[in-house]
Amino acid sequence: RCYILSNENGKIHLSLRQSRLNPKSSSKVEDAEITCVKDVKKGQLVRGYVKSISPSGVFFGLSTSLTGRILFQNVSPYFVQKHSLYEKYLPEGKLLTAKVLGVNGKEKHIELSLLPEDTGKPSVLPESLGLPRYGAEEEKREADDREKREELKLKTKRRRGNSESEQSFQLSSIMHSFSLLQEAKPKKRKTCPADENDSGIEVYYREEDDDDDQEAEAAKKKSMIRKPSEAPRLQVSMGFTWDEDMNAVDVPVLNQKEESSESEEEEDQQSKMKKQTKKEKELEKQKKEKELCKLEAALMDPSRQPQSADDFDRLVLSSPNSSILWLQYMAFHLQATEIEKARAVAERALKTICFREEQEKLNVWVALLNLENMYGTEETLMKVFERAVQYNEPLKVFQHLCDIYANSEKYKQAEELYHTMLKRFRQEKSVWLKYASFLLKQGQKEATHRLLERALKALPTKEHVDVISRFAQLEFRFGDPEHAKALFESTLSSYPKRTDIWSIYVDIMIKHGSQKEVRDIFERVVHLSLAPKKMKFFFKRYLDYEKKFGTTESVLAVKRAALEYVESKSSLSET
Repeated sequence: RCYILSNENGKIHLSLRQSRLNPKSSSKVEDAEITCVKDVKKGQLVRGYVKSISPSGVFFGLSTSLTGRILFQNVSPYFVQKHSLYEKYLPEGKLLTAKVLGVNGKEKHIELSLLPEDTGKPSVLPESLGLPRYGAEEEKREADDREKREELKLKTKRRRGNSESEQSFQLSSIMHSFSLLQEAKPKKRKTCPADENDSGIEVYYREEDDDDDQEAEAAKKKSMIRKPSEAPRLQVSMGFTWDEDMNAVDVPVLNQKEESSESEEEEDQQSKMKKQTKKEKELEKQKKEKELCKLEAALMDPSRQPQSADDFDRLVLSSPNSSILWLQYMAFHLQATEIEKARAVAERALKTICFREEQEKLNVWVALLNLENMYGTEETLMKVFERAVQYNEPLKVFQHLCDIYANSEKYKQAEELYHTMLKRFRQEKSVWLKYASFLLKQGQKEATHRLLERALKALPTKEHVDVISRFAQLEFRFGDPEHAKALFESTLSSYPKRTDIWSIYVDIMIKHGSQKEVRDIFERVVHLSLAPKKMKFFFKRYLDYEKKFGTTESVLAVKRAALEYVESKSSLSET
């Protein structure tokens, strides 16, 4: 039991929904019916069937009239190189749940997702396949970079700590050496007034005499009582001298050497780090070169099918006058329901193909007419048709548009166009024959008979025999065989020596007639008074037919008839 949705042009659309079969039932509808783009909202969970898989993604049927697209990155969290794997796990007609990512109401585009985090369902590809996840390599690189940064920070901290400890050790050693020198050379304290050369540091000398100690204490008291305008002075607990004759500079030479050795070690470590980064850069370059080599080898493969717009651009650049490549490029965009891009490709092809390649350009025009017929309006189709008539032979364009109308079951438009053609191209035999074929396919036999009469009036006399035989052949294929026989018989009675008509008649009767009818025609032909070459041709055909469908007696009978003909001709030549 089913529900009939529509019955148009011999196509019946059915539905098995319980809500249609039992409208009175109060059961909840699990999947709401989707009839147009307005029924779909962003973030909505919908169920549908896999329709097809193309290089641009997976096409997902939401209803009989609405189809969405799922990019490969939204099909599964795993990275898949060969799309044949999707065909294995996503067969045509499989029922799945998807989430709506975006809806474009103007172009009727619906972007969907099958990812587990969007649908709450398990991934369509199992983990057992061992496929890499999207972004796994980038995460590894980021983790490595973080580790390197942390190591560098730790190293810099250690270096700073070591340098500070070394500086404090050097300062203490210098002060110790100066104190030893002061003990070796005791001197009296020198007092200097504060002038421009004063460094702002007050230094106190330790001397063994008590007087010196008392003077030092008095100096300390004076230093504590200062004018408010004076800046505080830095005090050093160790002794220091400003005399030039002291050889204190020679003491810290060892420490300078230690500092230079440590700086050299740091430079060596930095150079090692630089060398490591260079190696890594070289490895990355090698990897990129290998990837480029693989890409080049793949592009050079003649059996490789284009999978992106860039691939098609390369192909059309290499052979710009090939209409097959341009049509494939258009079909690529149409599979992704990118109508405007397909139109742009067609216009680009018409500008690119050389004007001498008339047939190649005509192929593109026909493809553009098909596109407008399927996805455009009547106005856009007529605009393209008018342009095509201007740039091509008008008769060919008219015939192609008639075929497009007939194939798309637009019979009314096709018949109107045929009437226009009969007025514009009355002297063209092909127009009458195509219209006759169209009428016979529609079952209009009487209209075909009237059309033959009109054709014989319009066409010149030398074309009549050929037109009648062609009409008779069409009658045998699509119309009334008896009427076709009558046409052939009337033509042969008027033109008995037209061996081409006899040959066509024989061929058609072998396909559609009985053996008796075929033998009668052969008997009539071999008893005509024709040229010896033509008679030999028909005798040979008669003999081949009897060998295939007859008996030994019938074969011998044909041979005897051929001998009698030869003897009669030889006797006539002797007399």
